[in-house]
Amino acid sequence: MTGNDGKDRRPREIWVELGPRRYPIHVGCGILAETGRLMKERLPSTKCAIVSHADVMELHGGRLMEGIEEAGIEAHVVVVPPGEESKSWERAGWLHGALLDLKLDRASALLAFGGGVVGDLAGFVASTFMRGISLVQAPTPLLAQVDSGIGGKTAVNHARGKNLIGSFYQPRLVVVDPGLLETLPREERRSGLAEVVKYGVIADRELFELLEGAGEAAVDDAGTLEEIVSRCCAIKARFVEGDERDETGMRAALNLGHTLGHALEIQGKLSIRHGEAVAVGMLLAAEIAVRRGLMQRGEADRLKRLLKRLNLSTSITIGATDPVLEAMHRDKKAEAGTVRFVLPTGIGDAPVVEPISDAEVMAAIRDSVIDG
Repeated sequence: MTGNDGKDRRPREIWVELGPRRYPIHVGCGILAETGRLMKERLPSTKCAIVSHADVMELHGGRLMEGIEEAGIEAHVVVVPPGEESKSWERAGWLHGALLDLKLDRASALLAFGGGVVGDLAGFVASTFMRGISLVQAPTPLLAQVDSGIGGKTAVNHARGKNLIGSFYQPRLVVVDPGLLETLPREERRSGLAEVVKYGVIADRELFELLEGAGEAAVDDAGTLEEIVSRCCAIKARFVEGDERDETGMRAALNLGHTLGHALEIQGKLSIRHGEAVAVGMLLAAEIAVRRGLMQRGEADRLKRLLKRLNLSTSITIGATDPVLEAMHRDKKAEAGTVRFVLPTGIGDAPVVEPISDAEVMAAIRDSVIDG
């Protein structure tokens, strides 16, 4: 298929190479309607449950269900409330019960159709229901399409921290339709660009430069979005292949900006958008990297300019910083009482992961990204 600009618009197929657990990521505008066919090719399942939100199903569920039914797969929809509150132990137990009521068995599949909350919750339940059933990820917002829908990290939250209860459980198939982004509020699409910037910083200078050229308008052009999403999916696939279970440190690079970002989400009762929190977190990591001589000041300033051009946060106002620091210590990346930060070394260059003292973190917070 060719777009109005003459560029190839055929769906792209990106494989995550994990031996016998390898799986494809299909990226293309309009590919949602092909989900049933793709499931039929990859899975033995003749029955599935679709976990989603009511508004997502209202907007896009018709195309998804039609394709699944045409493929001869019996599909049932299980609706969960929107928001991080659904990523809970209680909601996971409720979902297990819903699957039992639907009489799903080990040959059935679970399809996560929505954002990160749905993907994490459904993925965790798929990994534990009858010791594991087939999982399909069909992420809808930009953030999930480029990041959380790929790689097998599943989790629910705990009162003491985000994503503390979970598992590594790879999907059998990922279907990414950038065309779905047109129906999302612009601020949600823009928020997802923070994760795209992250990929540019840690692995792809050309992607970073593409964003510099397009600015916030990148979220309005279907061709640009499809290119962005495809590049990010390919980068994520390579990191997952090299460090599937976060054991070698390679995959930790994907957490650039997330140490402070997750702390701000928890400390702020999850009212801040994830992308905004990650944007501020990347700037803090860049400031620490500059002070340690790992990154040039000009590169850090370039990152800040891009985030401003994308209308993402470059500072945030909070109360006391102590709760934020405490939340960072509860992060999964914290070890032996120290906060471990992913620190950039340059645009498009591999970052490093280093322990940072509380005093160093507080000084950088005070001087760079936190107002008040």
